[in-house]
Amino acid sequence: MSETQQYVIFSINEQTYGIEILKIKEVVGYRKITPLPNMRGFIKGIINLRGVVLPVFDLRKKFNLPETTYTPFHTIIVMEISGRVMGVIVDEISDVVELLPEEVQATSNLPPGVQTEYMKGIGKKEYELMVLLDIDRLLSPEELEILDAA
Repeated sequence: MSETQQYVIFSINEQTYGIEILKIKEVVGYRKITPLPNMRGFIKGIINLRGVVLPVFDLRKKFNLPETTYTPFHTIIVMEISGRVMGVIVDEISDVVELLPEEVQATSNLPPGVQTEYMKGIGKKEYELMVLLDIDRLLSPEELEILDAA
């Protein structure tokens, strides 16, 4: 029997992504994010989650997608990335799916020029395709240093 993997499926700018469920600590509703001075790029700021201050970042900026005005309908996924707990803003979480190894296609088959460094693969479930993110490779060492400084 082959090993299935569970992924939380979410969307950003009508694009579908998946993250291994084991990487996710919790999901919280969107809340006010306190901006920090001189924060660069995709880092939105910090939130207070039951007394713990967490940095929050915006995958839209990281993936060069159009900006949006965040509403209470957006979601923050709290996850561990490279040993650090942080929040990531997504438009909505749609599902949890189990994927068999044969339902995950390698990124080597994608066209040249596609940024694949933070992709685990492409998930195929029935007629839906989802970009499976490799959370531990999502942030570069420089970006992790910026977050540590926050």
